[in-house]
Amino acid sequence: MKPKKTFTLAEFIIAILLIASIIAMSLSIYVFFSRQIMINRERYNMLSQINYAFEDMAVRTKSAIRIDPSSLFSLASGAISSTKNKFKFFGEGDIYAITPDDSDDNVWYEYRIKNGGLILENFGSTKYHSEIANLIEAKYQPAVTFSWYDGYEPNFVTVTITTTGTIPPRSQVSRTQGLRFWFIDVKK
Repeated sequence: MKPKKTFTLAEFIIAILLIASIIAMSLSIYVFFSRQIMINRERYNMLSQINYAFEDMAVRTKSAIRIDPSSLFSLASGAISSTKNKFKFFGEGDIYAITPDDSDDNVWYEYRIKNGGLILENFGSTKYHSEIANLIEAKYQPAVTFSWYDGYEPNFVTVTITTTGTIPPRSQVSRTQGLRFWFIDVKK
């Protein structure tokens, strides 16, 4: 009778180590890809909120008829640009129903950082109640700058919005876009 072939202790330990290393490698690959998916999802969310803010600005600034004096740009002697962290203007309350002869439905709009988030606040109308719209969540620590550069047209502003992610390494997403004011100048 032939003796039965069995695993030796060394073969058994090697098999356990091989299986453990395959499991560890599979787990590390899973963690890596799930982390990359979370980071990419967050970057996409930040970029979507930035794009939404720019779309909102582009639509509302087309109906602006007056700019608050604190938001007007002026160059100091020798300066090539002027920058603001908030921007306030007077425009149509209903951006889809433009009424040039009726200013009762116009409101003041202000883009600024409040409680850590980028907001749009409208106020000062007899027809519409005051309202605050959150454009970019505070958890992304948005920063906004409105800039006018020497050589630009008087009614053109460059806006830069930057956000910072929450998942380490905390990546930043930034976008710059120009806004044109059709009926007013933003420079003194």
